[in-house]
Amino acid sequence: MRHSCRAATTSTAVRATLGVMSLQYASDQLSAGVRLLATSERPLAERLQTAWDDHVQMVWMKPCLTRDLLREFRDLWQRYTAPSDDRQSTKLRTLSQGEAVRAIEELLSLSTRTAVVAAHAPPGEKLATLADLG
Repeated sequence: MRHSCRAATTSTAVRATLGVMSLQYASDQLSAGVRLLATSERPLAERLQTAWDDHVQMVWMKPCLTRDLLREFRDLWQRYTAPSDDRQSTKLRTLSQGEAVRAIEELLSLSTRTAVVAAHAPPGEKLATLADLG
């Protein structure tokens, strides 16, 4: 019986750690996107598209955000990603200079909030899926 209890405790600890690690994964991807935007010398639209392709879209790959952060991420994605029948398309719609700057500001804000939540997340923090947003 003791072995069974220990396995259950280990399993709970692993799930809790994975939740925090997943938040950290999202934080790392969003931060990498911001870093790419800040350090590349390519034109703004190219930098933003590359950040979107290489880092931002990775957040869709697995549940790694809380409900509030996922809602913000989904809204950001919908505002700037071009409509497509391809559910995996990461092509940004054509953005004016002002829209591109707003997209970057929103990405920076989301990245910062995600880093703060990841740093302070309690063990077992519930991570959301799109189904949770209703």
